[in-house]
Amino acid sequence: MSRNSTYVFDIDGVLLDVSQRIALAEKASHGNTSLFWRYFFSEEFLQFDKPRKTGIDILLDRMRKGIVIIVTGRPSRLRRATLYQLQSIGIPIGGIKEIYMRSNNDHRKSYLFKLEAIERILLKGHTILELHDDDEEFLKRVKRILIHARLYLHSGNNIVELSDRLKPLW
Repeated sequence: MSRNSTYVFDIDGVLLDVSQRIALAEKASHGNTSLFWRYFFSEEFLQFDKPRKTGIDILLDRMRKGIVIIVTGRPSRLRRATLYQLQSIGIPIGGIKEIYMRSNNDHRKSYLFKLEAIERILLKGHTILELHDDDEEFLKRVKRILIHARLYLHSGNNIVELSDRLKPLW
């Protein structure tokens, strides 16, 4: 294994169950998409997230095997709250090499930001062995860049490897 063996994780939908935050943001926004995202990415709504044990267990295991990097669609204004949230669910943030968050004014589709972040990670010389995300569209697009990496789709309590044949991971 390369000394740059890297494992990339998303937060929302992988390490945290955000279904309650989504429901509250939908209710508060009354169908207004702009308001939905404002509520969804508010510090006060983060308290409704629940840890996803399986995602956390996999991340902790990968920390023992190599470098862990987080790529999240959260805006950078949530950095401090995100670090606190990760610590509160038992993730030693000192074991995370980098956290890529979108700029506060970046309103592109999440997969576009994440594709750009993956390219930056590769340019730094990292060898990405695995990528864990809950966005199937992103995983399908990044597959063109990460030809040899294992891509894992986290959906509810299921985690499957995105390949020609879907295989459970955990």
